Order: sequence, then C-alpha cells, then structure tokens
Amino acid sequence: MTDLRKYRFSKKENIIIFCCIALAGLAVSYLIYRNIIFALVIIPFAPKLREFVREAVIERRRRRYIIEFKDFLFMASTAIGAGRSMKDAIKESIPSLSGIYGKSSILAGELMKAYERMETGGENDVRVLADLAAASGLEDVYDFVTIYTICKSTGASLVTALNKAANVIMDKMTIEREIDELVRRKKSEGMVIFVMPVLIILFLNLCAPDYIAPLYETLAGRLIMSFVAVSVIGIYALIQKVIKVEI
Repeated sequence: MTDLRKYRFSKKENIIIFCCIALAGLAVSYLIYRNIIFALVIIPFAPKLREFVREAVIERRRRRYIIEFKDFLFMASTAIGAGRSMKDAIKESIPSLSGIYGKSSILAGELMKAYERMETGGENDVRVLADLAAASGLEDVYDFVTIYTICKSTGASLVTALNKAANVIMDKMTIEREIDELVRRKKSEGMVIFVMPVLIILFLNLCAPDYIAPLYETLAGRLIMSFVAVSVIGIYALIQKVIKVEI
C-alpha cells in the first residue's frame, strides 16, 4: 500500500522544483538588492522550500483520495446490497473509479493492490482493509474499517453502515467548502497585503529608479530592503497559519 503521508518526487519533478527555486531566488535578489549574487542566500532554504512543495502535494493527494473514497463507499454499498462480498465489491469499483477519475485515480490503484492481496494471496479482507486505512492515515478510512469489522463480526447491516459513513464524509466535505468560502475572502485580503510591498518596489523600479536608488546603494537601504523581505515572508507564513482549518 502507498503511504499517503509520504511522497517521493521523481527526477523530473526535482529538476522542475529546483529550477523554479533558482528562478525565484534570482528574481527576488534582483528586485530587493539589484544584484543576482544575493540569490545564493536561497540555497540553504532550498530543502525547506522543497519540503513545503512536498507537503502541498501530499495534502492535495489526501483531499483527492477522500473524495474518491466517498464514491467507493456508495459503490461498495450497492454491490454488497446485491449480495456480493467485499472482495467483489472492491473489484467492481475499480473500473468505475478509473472511469470517473481517469488513470490518475489514487484510490483505484490502492484498491487493485488490496484486491490482488485477497484474490492471489488469500489474505483476510479485514486485515487488508486495515492496511489500506493505515497507509492512508485518514480518519474516515479508519472509521470505515472499524465499521466493517464490527458489522462483519456482529451481523449488523453493512449496507446501512456504509451509506451512513459516506453521508458523514459528504457532510464534512460540505462543511469544508463552506469554511473555504469564508476563509477565501480573508485569504484574498491577506494576499493583497503580502503582494503590495513587492508591487510598490517593482513600480518604483520601473517608474522612478533614481528615487529608490538609495535603498540599493547604501548599507541602511540594504538593511531596510532586507527587513521588507523578511516582513513579506512573515506575512505569508502568518496568512497560511490563519487560513489553515482542520475538520
């Protein structure tokens, strides 16, 4: 099973990331100091920036996974309601998920691995699903496995339980969308504050280079520009901290 809490960049992705970091460093260095040599300052921070990109990719993959998992619950509920086993329900859901989300479907690949373990390896479905939940690291998947295990051992209605689990996930997604809408406005306001100093410096460089020249030619000016750069980074970090809301 693929651990969704981890992600390894391909060689091509690493090249693209480091090229983007280098270009950003050159642009910032020239804008803040009018000297591209200062772009070397970004080198010690390159691994941190790369890790930031990795976390963003992981978060996006986890969001896609839970959306696909919600659809899987409805598919599994329908199949089990028709008298099929969980193994068969998983097998039948794979083409449907691939049809909806294409070859990039994360869950379809994981379900294929789960099905092969049950079909070829003869492993117990509860154990395989538990591994699936552990690899995802998602609370909703853990809850599903717990519900399935309890229903299987007690004889409770699995169809009803799966439908309720899917509805809970849909409710959480609805709440997340509402919160995102509320946060988006504040995020836009924060991004204006974040971008404004950069735009002002760029505007002055283009329209009044002599006016802003002392900031590039004196020690005090360079210190002021450094303070501006640090402040902008601090503003961005604060914005990200404020808008991060977990359900």
